Amino acid sequence: MPLNATIPAVDRWETAPSIDSLRSLYDASANQWQENLARLGQLNDYQCLFKSRFVRDRLSHLDQTSKVLDCGVGTGAFSLALIETVDLLAHVSGVDISYPMLTQAQQILGNRCTSLDLRRGDIRHLPFADASFDVVIFAHVLEHMAEPVETLREMVRVLKPGAPLIGSVTRRGLGQALMSLYWQNRGYTSHQLTSFLEASGLETVKSFDYGTGWSQWMCIAAIGVKSTV
Repeated sequence: MPLNATIPAVDRWETAPSIDSLRSLYDASANQWQENLARLGQLNDYQCLFKSRFVRDRLSHLDQTSKVLDCGVGTGAFSLALIETVDLLAHVSGVDISYPMLTQAQQILGNRCTSLDLRRGDIRHLPFADASFDVVIFAHVLEHMAEPVETLREMVRVLKPGAPLIGSVTRRGLGQALMSLYWQNRGYTSHQLTSFLEASGLETVKSFDYGTGWSQWMCIAAIGVKSTV
């Protein structure tokens, strides 16, 4: 899809939560976050995502020198699932707005990768050069962004040509609506998510449902590849 193509009307979210309000929510939840993910089965769901054939085929280029960026890294759960699933000791970078979340990520990922670079910051303005990473991943951050396509374009900017962007978002529905009362998050349909990734400049985009657990009815995953042209 061309970058100037029409995308869903929810591209701009006028009442998106502020960074400060989100930071307060995630700061307060950091110590329980990994335990909550485990209780919901999302740690296993993330591994199942990276084990799926469609995703694994697009990770075949990764090796011990590969550089991974996790946008909205949180406690590092999504990165950990990637590293453990593909049996990879990679150079992992992560950006998050919450220091307590980054502290948890340091503990969880510190001995699982070749090097770890965690930074407090805003994923809409990534502190990395163009075409720096062999894969960029994100889990449940796009739902908070006022302009999801612009956020995705910033992720694509730091992605190497031919490399994949892999993400997970909350599915639009009753469960998401109830969650939003506290977490201030939107939900997306598969069509919206696919349209956003295509509008950000990615090719061979595919969105799909999780096959197991909590994520089966609450989440949608997607993958796309940066053009080599």
